[in-house]
Amino acid sequence: MLYTAAGVTGSAKIAGFDIDGCIITTKSGKVFPTSPDDWKILFPEIKPKLTTLLKEGFKVVFFTNQMGIARGKLRPEVFKSKVEDILQTLNVPVQVFVAAGPGIYRKPVTGMWEHLCEQANDGITVDKSQCVYVGDAAGRPVNWAPGKKKKDFSCSDRLFAINLGLEFHTPEEFFLGWKAAPFNMPSFDPRELDPKARLYDPPNASLTSTSQEIIVAVGFPGSGKSTFFQTHIIPKGYVYVNRDTLGSWQHCVSACERALKEGRSVAVDNTNPDLESRKRYVDVSKSAGVPCRCFNFTTSLEQAKHNNRFREMVPSATKHAPVNDMVFHSYRKKFAAPTLSEGFSEILQIHFVPSFTDRHSEALFRQFSEG
Repeated sequence: MLYTAAGVTGSAKIAGFDIDGCIITTKSGKVFPTSPDDWKILFPEIKPKLTTLLKEGFKVVFFTNQMGIARGKLRPEVFKSKVEDILQTLNVPVQVFVAAGPGIYRKPVTGMWEHLCEQANDGITVDKSQCVYVGDAAGRPVNWAPGKKKKDFSCSDRLFAINLGLEFHTPEEFFLGWKAAPFNMPSFDPRELDPKARLYDPPNASLTSTSQEIIVAVGFPGSGKSTFFQTHIIPKGYVYVNRDTLGSWQHCVSACERALKEGRSVAVDNTNPDLESRKRYVDVSKSAGVPCRCFNFTTSLEQAKHNNRFREMVPSATKHAPVNDMVFHSYRKKFAAPTLSEGFSEILQIHFVPSFTDRHSEALFRQFSEG
């Protein structure tokens, strides 16, 4: 959603702000508003500061995530009315971008900013070196300042600025002149992944075998298992077994048994987090008298979640249903590291090494996608 108030004009200089917790807070003191009119301007210094920015030639723009719209908990017209009331109270012309659901427009991903630059700035080229972004989701820890007991709910505003290469401030720093507060960055940084890194360990192992075998994958959803198998294993003639397509582990076991009877090798592309799920395939291999190897995908929870969000934003030849957080955390809870004592003849550690079809996809992947 895009709302442009009367009097807004394009500029090379953009002063961007989050809304909730940055421009407004709740009158009730609750974290989330209890009604559409449960808001007040956060600091009295905000209105004169925005007025000064306009006099200095800045265009003032609000960028806000409102997932409640996509979830049906917030009607677009109700939020639009709230925005109009806020702007009327501030009495400044502001352009407002609203990410109403997941995807490329949701901060910290930069879709809203790119839409501003490409289609909503009167054709004026934006100069990032003269721009600033202010938001309260800054990754600040518990007790980050006297009287501030709670940690920030996320780091998405700071990461939005980092993704864009913009100067960043918290509301307290920008409007009140407070000194910069400590903050924590996410444990996974997509900018650091090396497309030339080693794909697996031990490096002298062979990915495929000329003899009949079963390969059992272990790894988070979004850890790159399907792409890895389709790229490196299936072209060598292995039968591909996957619960998403077959519907149940029982069907997967039956497919393994059939393939082995036909003299084929098998690659089992399921998450297989625990001993019970893996034992099914070890038992099949023992019955058939063939070795069973384990490919343990080393992708972390944070990176797997990032990969999942990237999949949602970029159409891929390998189709995947979106994975919700419950599935990720269920895997982590069940996970037991695979060992040779389970009956595996070998365990390979498979690392996620990114590969991109074009520069746009790589640029999108390299962005922080969650705060």
